Amino acid sequence: MPRTYLIDLYDTLVSSDWERRRAELSSEAGISVERLDRAFHQTLEARNTGRYDGVQEGTRAIVLAAGLPDDPEIVRRWVEMTERFMRDDVHLYGDSLPTVRALRDRGDRAVLVSNCSEDTRTAIDRLGLEEEFDALILSFEIGVRKPDPAIYRAALSAVAAHPSESLFVDDQIGFCDGARALGIDTRLIIRPGASPADVAAASANGHVTITRLAALLDA
Repeated sequence: MPRTYLIDLYDTLVSSDWERRRAELSSEAGISVERLDRAFHQTLEARNTGRYDGVQEGTRAIVLAAGLPDDPEIVRRWVEMTERFMRDDVHLYGDSLPTVRALRDRGDRAVLVSNCSEDTRTAIDRLGLEEEFDALILSFEIGVRKPDPAIYRAALSAVAAHPSESLFVDDQIGFCDGARALGIDTRLIIRPGASPADVAAASANGHVTITRLAALLDA
C-alpha cells in the first residue's frame, strides 16, 4: 500500500470555469478566443516556471503575445479579472479534502504537485490547501514543471519518501508517464464533466483510471 500520495491540483482536486474566463478576457480585449489561447500557450512554460517577476509581468507577457498594446491599463484589468477568477471560479470537488484528510489521518503523507503560475496562489490560499497537505510543490516556485523528473523528486524529497512507496494522481497522461518513469505508481483521474487536455478515456497508456479522488483510499 502506498504511504505517500502526490496529488495534482486542476481537474483533480479542483474544478475551474476556464471557459468563462477565456470568454471574458477575449471579449474585454476584442480578440478571438483562439488568439487568446495561442497567447496563453506561448507564455505557459515561462509562467509555470516562474520566469516572470510576479503576476503583473506574467500577465503583461500574455497581453503582448496576444498582439495587444503594451498598455498598463490593459494589464491592470486582466490582473483584476484573473484574481476574481481565482477567488470565485476555482472550487474543490466534494471528495477532495475528505480524501486528503482520510489519507493523513491513517498516517499517510499527501503532497500537492501542480503545474501552475503565480496567480494560482490566490486560489490555494483561499482554499486553505497549505494546511491540508504535508507539502506543496508548485512549478512556478521551484522552476520546473511536470513531466520533468525534478518536480516529482522534489515532491518525494519534501516528505522523505521513496518512489516505490508512492502514488501519483493526475488528469494528464503525459504527467502520469513522467511519474511512472521514476518508479512511482500512478492513477489517471478522469472526473465526470472535466475536459483534460490530452486524455482520451479509451487510451490511458496503461495507467489505472479513476473517476473520483476517494478511490485513492482503496489503492
